[in-house]
Amino acid sequence: MRILLDESETTLAANTVGDALRQAAALAGERGRMIVEIEVDGIRWSEDDLSTPETAQRGAGELKLLTAHPAELLCETFDQSANAVAEIEEIQREAAKHFQGGRTKDGLNQLLESLALWGAVQTGLARGLNIGVLSQPALEARGIDVDGPVKVLESKLRELREAIIAQDFTALSDCLMYEFPAVAQRVAALLRSLAREADAIVASSKRSSR
Repeated sequence: MRILLDESETTLAANTVGDALRQAAALAGERGRMIVEIEVDGIRWSEDDLSTPETAQRGAGELKLLTAHPAELLCETFDQSANAVAEIEEIQREAAKHFQGGRTKDGLNQLLESLALWGAVQTGLARGLNIGVLSQPALEARGIDVDGPVKVLESKLRELREAIIAQDFTALSDCLMYEFPAVAQRVAALLRSLAREADAIVASSKRSSR
């Protein structure tokens, strides 16, 4: 199997895609990078393609892999999440207007959509911080409060879910219209700060590699 890493052929030897990926991931890790794109015999694979033992155990003629510095992925993830927060705010404002107008079904549909997006933002934030590129103590030393916005968000999301269960549409409307915007702004500010920190790491890595 021919194994290329960032367009350069390697000396790695493997009989299965899974074995090739394990070796290539180790090699990329030694270089401070991680695999972000996989192409098997000219076909790009997704995570789903690798989710079963059968696909990982198949052979291939050529495996092309692209890597990136983990901080590059973090920067992109945090930027995208911050943009998603702006989208969530708009959805929640529309939901509040529906509740105020007595259109509870439309309001609930949009509220549930916003909750799903908040879940994705929370997952991206947690995974990004767990990668280990950004140290929370170091972030806090630089004046970036991570726990504060996260805890406030979690608290407000609980309030929303409790109000949904109680079918208290007045509380839902008030929370979405008057309380949540400040929470969303704090979370968005955190995400953009984290994106800047990750971008600074990328820039530093590029300078040191010259």
